[in-house]
Amino acid sequence: MNNPEDLDLKNKRITVRPSPTSSVITLVMSILFLIFGLVFMGSVLGEAEAARGPMTFFLVIWIAACLGMAIYSLVNLSSYGKSKPNPAALEVLEVEDRKTPDKKEGSEKARPDFGTRLRELEALKKDGLLTEEEYQRKRREIIEEKW
Repeated sequence: MNNPEDLDLKNKRITVRPSPTSSVITLVMSILFLIFGLVFMGSVLGEAEAARGPMTFFLVIWIAACLGMAIYSLVNLSSYGKSKPNPAALEVLEVEDRKTPDKKEGSEKARPDFGTRLRELEALKKDGLLTEEEYQRKRREIIEEKW
């Protein structure tokens, strides 16, 4: 199943992004880091006159990074309006079919051909994800379908 030839991804768009929970955690942490950076730099700049130049440069980079993380998290959170992924996931993988969803014959959804489906089934069995009984049952179902 890890073989790219077994997967029909030519007409699909795949998006991997942080989950809503990860985005909320990143947003909160970036705000806390921003506050910490401002407080820390304020105390350092008040005491060390000689380090004012490098510390100011570092403060600008720190603020830019914190704001960038916060903006990215907000944009990512706002993009979940249409889909409802598992909020506890670390990453969300979305596969979007770019083909027309219906075949010309009736309303059956477009499916991979028999050879592709049988190869995928064989890979699942080889990886130990299916028992011999499950493999044989599903193989019969695929073969008995209308060609």
